[in-house]
Order: sequence, then C-alpha cells, then structure tokens
Amino acid sequence: MEPLKRGAHGLLEFPCDVERLPNGNTLIADAGDEDGSGSEIIEVDPFGNIVWNYRGGAVGLLFAHSAKRLKNGNTLISDTSHSRILEVNPKGEIVFTSDSWNNGTGKLSDGSHLHYPNDAHLLEDEWGGGTIIITDRNNDRCVITDYAGNVKWFYDRDIKHPHNCDMLPNGNVIIADSDGKRIVEVNREKQIVWEYHPTAEGQTLDWPRDADRLPNGNVLITDSKNSRVIEITPDGQIVWCYRVSYFANFYDSDKLPNGNVLISDQQRHQVLEVDPYGNVVWQFRNYRNFNSINRTIKNGSFSKLAPNGLPEHWIIFNRFSEGGGEFAMDPAVSAKPVPRLTFDRAGAYLLKQSVAVIPGTTYKMSATVKTQNLQDGAFAYLQMAFVDAFGALIEDAAKAPKGNFFTGENDWTEDSFDATAPATATAVEIRFVLTGPGKGWVRNVMFFAN
Repeated sequence: MEPLKRGAHGLLEFPCDVERLPNGNTLIADAGDEDGSGSEIIEVDPFGNIVWNYRGGAVGLLFAHSAKRLKNGNTLISDTSHSRILEVNPKGEIVFTSDSWNNGTGKLSDGSHLHYPNDAHLLEDEWGGGTIIITDRNNDRCVITDYAGNVKWFYDRDIKHPHNCDMLPNGNVIIADSDGKRIVEVNREKQIVWEYHPTAEGQTLDWPRDADRLPNGNVLITDSKNSRVIEITPDGQIVWCYRVSYFANFYDSDKLPNGNVLISDQQRHQVLEVDPYGNVVWQFRNYRNFNSINRTIKNGSFSKLAPNGLPEHWIIFNRFSEGGGEFAMDPAVSAKPVPRLTFDRAGAYLLKQSVAVIPGTTYKMSATVKTQNLQDGAFAYLQMAFVDAFGALIEDAAKAPKGNFFTGENDWTEDSFDATAPATATAVEIRFVLTGPGKGWVRNVMFFAN
C-alpha cells in the first residue's frame, strides 16, 4: 500500500460547511490542504467511515466552502476559488454549473460574475422553487438567482465579506456580516429589521461566519475568531455558549434535533458534536500533517531545489490565494536564483517552512526582502506563526508576530524581528507573505534562538 500523500482522498484538512443528514451521516465541505490540493465534499457515517466523496472531476474543486444535500439526492456545492456553483448527482456527474450562464461566460443577468461564493442553498419560495440563494462574498452581497442565472433579488448594502446567508420562513434573509462584526436580518425591501452588533468591551463578535434562526426564535452564531458558538435571544441575551481555550476558528454550527450542536473546527481539522453541557459526544478527525518539522531552519539560502521546482524544505501556502499566485526561482535579481512570489488579487500567497521550537524561548527571524509594484494596499512581510501539537495556529495569523510591512517599490532591504514561543507551541511556521497585487523576493532567511 502506498503511503498517504498531501491532498489524499478523504483526509479532513480544513472543514467549512457541515450538515447532519436525515440518515444520520454528516456532510462536510473540506477546503483542502495548504497547497490548494485535496478540496472535496465528504459524507461520513456515525462511525467515521467515508461513504461518499466528490472532488470535482477533471477540473477539481478549489476551496469548496459549502455542500447541501438536495431532496433529489444531488448535492449543491459552492466551489469558491473557481467562483462557481455546482450541482452534482450521486455518481459525481455535474448536472448544473453556473459556468454555463450567459452562453458559457458565467455571468448573471445583471452582467456580474460570482466572485468567491461561499454558500449556496436551493429555495422553495414564491418564485416557484428552483432558485438559489448565494452568498457572493467578494461582491459583498447576497443574491438570489434561478438556474438560468436570472437575478431575482440581491442585498449589498453596507455588508463586507458576508458568509452563509439563509432564507428565513418569513421570507427575510439573515446574513453573517463577517467584516462588519454583526448579524443582520433584512426584508425583501432591503431594510434591516433585526441586528445583533454588540459593541461593549469583551462582548463584540469577531468575524462571525454563520447565523441560524432557531425554531424558538433564538439565533445560533458561529463567532469564529472568538472561538465560540453562542445562542442569543431576539433581544441579544446570550443563553448558551460553547467556547474553547484554543484558537479554533470555528466556521459553521448547526443545532440538531436532539439539542446538540454540530461544529466545524478549522484549526484542529475536525468536526465536533457537543451536547448542551459542552461535552463532545461525537468527533470526526483524520488529519495528517505532511509538513516536515525541522529541528533547525534548512536551506535558508534557497540553493537546493526539490524535483517540483520549490526550494527543498519549503512549501507554497496558497489555500487563501483565492485561485491566484505564481512562484518562480528568479535568476535576474540576485547573484544566484532566489524565490519570487507574484500575486494579482486579494488574499494571501506565501512561502513557508516549519521548525520545532521550545515554549518560552525567544527566537529571531531575519531575511532580505525586495518588492515591486505592491499596490492597492498590498504588502509583503516576514512572519513567525506558532502552531501547537494539533498543527493548529495558536492565534489568528493576522495577530502573529511579523516584521516590517513592505509596500510599493523596495530594493533589497534587510529585516529582522524577535518573538517568544507561547506555552503551547511545538513548532513555528517561518513565512514570507505577499498580500495583494505585486511581486516580492526573499533571500538569506535565518532563524535561531535569540
């Protein structure tokens, strides 16, 4: 038997949408591994056996965010980094794709194209069914369209990077306004009729990515960067909370008929079912970390190349590149070829290596950086992102220790910074990060205990 490889079938790497099916199985949308491989939809039985999966055929899924099992047995999928919606049958055959809209251009009737859709539901409504509500994240909107791409309704007022819009029984739409740090309910006239936006210290939401109106009128909210799931009353009182002590980055949560809550935990690569008392009563986790953790930094000069063209001991992390990014060893800017990252959109594209650390020890990272045409708020930087024994980030990457931000044009500039390994750290990801359009080069990376 061949050893498992990165992106292997069935390995749960970065769970997004989760759904408990009527047959007791659990449907999971897996965004895939760090290098963009392995995104798939998997159906898992109560014993953890994978009974069905779909990876997208010849094209493949790229950061799939949601999967909804339809009454006809098909599955509706948001294939996010391909900016499309798919419906596939149990055999894995595509029976619908939004790529077919407007003579194969993928454009909706309003002339727009989906841009990083993260959720899609089939509706049964006054339009006679056959309409889909889509959370069109990078267009900052929720849109309802039919299978032909005719826009029936949309909402795009003062929301930023929304997630998981749902149609409510009263015809309103509830939206997780993620970057707005709030939940809103809007009516068909596009008026906000209910909002949860606490602003008191210690009570604010931090990147909420799911909100479900429950039969009792309460709302279940997945408060991602606060690593908690809360249930609130209509007047905003918290009546239930499940919170963990680590940075979980929960994505989705569903209240089950038995009163338990199903949760996707992205950082620990698992799906949990917890009871009302916060006990984990079911878990699915089969993650394998394929990253070598070196005892000391290796190949910081980038002089040794692997057969795939990357420097030995380094990998490209493009899970959050939204389908973009290009890597090359550039011979034209230095005495010897050095890594060049080229990026043309929002998101993040980075080169990294994992090195073991000792908790409480202070480390120094240094390198020489060159940038070109970093525009529209784009920047490059060095970073130390500490991880625990689960391979999970100890804190949000946005808060992880960094060097200086390089923007615009910069000739070779040396940069260095220090950071202390947290108590739960087992390793650190040494990173060179590029966000937004432009180019960045790096050479002479060093990392050592200070």
